[in-house]
Order: sequence, then C-alpha cells, then structure tokens
Amino acid sequence: MNRNIVVVSGAVVKVEPLRYTPSGLSVIEMILHHRSTQQEVGHEVVTEFEIRVWVAGDMAHRLSTVCVGQRLVCRGFLAPPSRQSRQLVLRANTYQLIEGNRDHESE
Repeated sequence: MNRNIVVVSGAVVKVEPLRYTPSGLSVIEMILHHRSTQQEVGHEVVTEFEIRVWVAGDMAHRLSTVCVGQRLVCRGFLAPPSRQSRQLVLRANTYQLIEGNRDHESE
C-alpha cells in the first residue's frame, strides 16, 4: 500500500492572497513555522522548519482571513504545487485553528 499522509502544526508566518487557478479553483498558499522535540534512537531532537501549505476550494476561502501568528494543525499529503514543479508542498485537506485551549476543525 502506498501512503502519503502528513499532519503538521505550526504558526502562520506568511499568507498569500486568495487566487484562482486557470480552471477557476480557489487557492491559498501559506507558510507554517513548526518547532517540536522528537525522539530518535533514545535522544531528543529539536525539529524546526518552515513548510509551504497549499489549500484549495472552500477551505481556501475560509483560511483567507487567517493572520500571521495564528496556529494551525494541517492534515493532507505532499505533492508538487504544479506539474512543472519538483518542489513539495503540503496540500492540506483538513485543518484545525488552535485558539488558546480550544481547537476548531474544518474539512
């Protein structure tokens, strides 16, 4: 079985304006900054990175009001943003806004 499932949380550091593909699909791109401590072979490893997140359709409209600094959990898969690209982005198909102690999920 082939798998490609990614879940990552982080703070929004950049949000591009809502745009539309040539086929009319609404898209928003953002960058999340992630920092966590992971276990690897009995040692703690600090993991810190930024990842591009690509969101399409109704979710793109809902996320178009997200602010820099807002924390999110995004779930989706890794894929290039276009056929011509070899770079990978997280193409999110669900997300959670993290507000204080409450989470709000959207699909």
